[in-house]
Amino acid sequence: MTVHPSEESHPYDQDQPSQNTLAEEQMRSLFNSLPVSLISSIVIALILSLSHWKVIGQAEIILWNLLLCSTLLARLILWLFWHNTHQLYSTQFWLNCFRVGVWLTGCAWGSAAVFLFAHDNAIYQALLAFSLAGVAAGSMTSLTADKYSSLGFVILAITPLSLFIFLEDGPTAVAMSSMTLLFIFFVIASSTRTRRNMEEQIQKNQHLLQLTAELNHKQQLEKIINNAQSIFISDNDIKSTLQNMLNETLPACNSELGFIGQIEKDADNKPFMRALVFGSTKKDNSAMEKFRTMHLPDNGEYRNLNNLFGLVMQSEKPIISLNLARDMRAGTMPEGHPKIHNFMGIPIFNGRDHIAILGLANNIQGYQQEDALKLEPILKTIAQFVQTMNHEQRHAEDRAALEASTQHTQTILNDIADGIITIDKRGTIQSFNHAAETIFGYRARQIIGKNINELMPEPHKSQHDDYIRNHLQTGKKNILGIGREVIGLRRNGQQFPMDLMVSRVFQNGEPIFIGIVRDITEKKHADELRSQFINSASKEILGPLNLIGEALQRLKFKEQSKLPGSLHHVVDIAHTNSLRLQQLMHDLIEMQNLSKGDSSFKMETLPVLSLVDEVLRRNKTFGDIYQNKARLVSASDELTVQVDSARFYQALSQLLQCAFKSSAPDSEIILQVHEERSRVNLGIYFNNRNLLETQRKQLAAQFSNSPDSINNPLDSGELGLAIAKEIIEKMHGVISFNNKAEQHYFLVEFPRAVNQF
Repeated sequence: MTVHPSEESHPYDQDQPSQNTLAEEQMRSLFNSLPVSLISSIVIALILSLSHWKVIGQAEIILWNLLLCSTLLARLILWLFWHNTHQLYSTQFWLNCFRVGVWLTGCAWGSAAVFLFAHDNAIYQALLAFSLAGVAAGSMTSLTADKYSSLGFVILAITPLSLFIFLEDGPTAVAMSSMTLLFIFFVIASSTRTRRNMEEQIQKNQHLLQLTAELNHKQQLEKIINNAQSIFISDNDIKSTLQNMLNETLPACNSELGFIGQIEKDADNKPFMRALVFGSTKKDNSAMEKFRTMHLPDNGEYRNLNNLFGLVMQSEKPIISLNLARDMRAGTMPEGHPKIHNFMGIPIFNGRDHIAILGLANNIQGYQQEDALKLEPILKTIAQFVQTMNHEQRHAEDRAALEASTQHTQTILNDIADGIITIDKRGTIQSFNHAAETIFGYRARQIIGKNINELMPEPHKSQHDDYIRNHLQTGKKNILGIGREVIGLRRNGQQFPMDLMVSRVFQNGEPIFIGIVRDITEKKHADELRSQFINSASKEILGPLNLIGEALQRLKFKEQSKLPGSLHHVVDIAHTNSLRLQQLMHDLIEMQNLSKGDSSFKMETLPVLSLVDEVLRRNKTFGDIYQNKARLVSASDELTVQVDSARFYQALSQLLQCAFKSSAPDSEIILQVHEERSRVNLGIYFNNRNLLETQRKQLAAQFSNSPDSINNPLDSGELGLAIAKEIIEKMHGVISFNNKAEQHYFLVEFPRAVNQF
C-alpha cells in the first residue's frame, strides 16, 4: 500500500525507541508474570510461618500473614482488572498501579523482620534471611522488566532485616549489609540489561513491520500484475486486461478515479492521447457511466495540450495537483465530470518512447512523487501491454495468416483419436486438441495458458515443475520417448488411468514438449475383470480339482488292483490331466500376480555358475524323462548377478524344460555363460527338430513382444515360458528367443553385479 506523508508523521527512529511501546512491553511482561509471583509468595510465606510457629509469638505470625495476604490480594485484584479492562486506561496508569502494589508487597515482606525476627537465635535469623533473600532473588526474575519495581521491592524487603541484624551486632550483620548492596546492584544491572534487550527487540519489531509493509505492497503489486497476465493469457484481450489492472490498482493507491491512455503522435509529430480504459471505486457509478457515454467515447482522442494531460505529455514527468479547483494548469472541466479534488498523472515509457499515461485522482491524503516510484512495476507492465497492443496493430495481417494456419493445424489434430497436448518449458499449455477436451472435460480456451499440472492429481501436481526443471538442467530423457501409465485429473475432479507418451521438439530455439494421452479406463476395467475372473475361477476350480487329483492318485496307486483292466489306462490319463490342470491354474495365478506386481522379490548378489548348477541338478530327472542331457560351458567362474535365487531357479527351469521337450532324444542342451559389455549373458542352445514351423514362429513372437504373441498365444502347457519371461524382466533382465536353421537358443541377459565373493 502506498505510504503517504500523514502516515509518516511519526517516523520510527531506531536509536530512540518509542517510550509508549517500551512501557507497553514492560506492562505486559510485569502483569503476565504476576500470577506466578503471587503463588511463589504464598508458598514461601507458608513455609516461613510454619518454621517460626513455635519459636516466636503466634499472634505476630498471624498478623504478618494478614498483612502480606492483604497486599497479595490487592495485587491479584489489580491483575484481574488489568486482564479485563487494560484497554480503558493508559499504559503509564497500569505501570504506576503495579509499582505501588510491588512496593507495598516489599514493605509486607520487609515487616517480616519486625514480626518474625527471632532474637538470640542465629539459626532462625539465618532462615529468615535466606527466605527474604530467595524472595528478593525471585523478584529479579519477575520484576526485572522495570527497575523501579525491582529496586524498590529489594530495598523494602531486605533493608529492615539488614538493620535488625546489624543492630544485633551479630556475625552476619556485615554479610547481610553486603548482600543488600549486591542485590541492589544486581537489580539495577538486570533491569538495565532487560530494558536494553526490550529496546533492541522493539527496534527489530518495528523494522520488521516496515519491511513487512514494503513486502506487502510489493506482493500486492505482483498480485495485480499476475492477475493481469493471467487474464491476458486466458482472454488475449489487452483492454480487458488493462481494465482489470486499473480496477485493482486504484484501491492499492487509495484513489477513487483513474484512467489509462495511449500516447500517439499526429502528422506534425505532436502528441495526443487516445483513451483506453477508465476506472472508479465508487459503488454508485451511474454518474461516471453517464459522463463517459456523453464525453468519453472508446478510443476517444484528446488533443488539447492546455491542461494537465497535455502537461504530462509535454513534460514527460509526473504531474501532481493537490487542489485541482485552484490549479491554473487544470483548465475547465466538462459539465457532468466527476468531481476531482487532487490528481497525479504519470508518464509511461518503453525505452525512451512515451507510449502511455496513468492518471489517478481523489486520494484523501494527496499524492507525492514517491508514489509514482512505488508504482514502477505497474507502469512497466502497462508499458508491456500497450507496446503489445501497438505490435498487434502493426501485424494484424500476419496474425490473421497465422491464425488461419493454426486453425488448419488444429483441425488436423482434432481428427486424431488420441489426446495431443503441447506445453512450453514452463509447463504452460500451448495447444489442446479435441480428443484431449473429451478426455479431460476442458474446452481448449479454458485450459490453454494454464499449467499442465492442472491435469494432474497430487503429489504429481506439486512436483511436475521440478520434473521439467531437472530435465532442462541435466538433459536426462527419463520422461521422453517412454510410454507409461499415469493418473490424470478431469475437470470434475475425477481421477483416471491413462497412457502417456512425451516427445520434445524445438521451436525458435526453445523446447516444446508434446504429450500424447489415451484414456485406458476401459482397459484397466477389463484387466480388473480378468483378474477377478482368474481369482474366482482359481477358487472355484482348484478346490474340486485338488480333490479329484487326490482321488485319482488313490485309484492309480492304491486301488488300481480292484479296478477292471479296461479302466487302468483311463485312470492314468485322468490323473495326468488333473495334474496338468492343477499346474495350469497355478501358472495362471502366478502370471496374474506377476503382472499385477503382487509377487515380492528378494534380490541378492550371487554367482551365476552356482545358480545354473543348481538348476541343472533340479531338472536332471526331467531331462532323463525326455532322454536328454544338459551341459554348462563358462569362460569365467567369477560372474555375479543380482537376482532372487528362488525366482531365478523357477524361470530358468521353465526355459530348460522347454528345451528338453523341444529336442529330439539323445540330444545335448548347452548352457553357455559369458560376459559382454558389463552384462552377463546366459544362452540355452538346443535343436529344433521336434518343433513345427508354426511353433517356432509362435515362440519367437512370444519373446519379441510382437503382435503375433497376442494373435497366436502359447498353449496352456507353455504358459510357464510367459511366467519365466515376466520373472526375468521383474529382476531387470532381458530374454529373447533366436530361431536359426538347425538350432534354437534362449538368451537371458542380466547386468553384472559387483562381485562380493
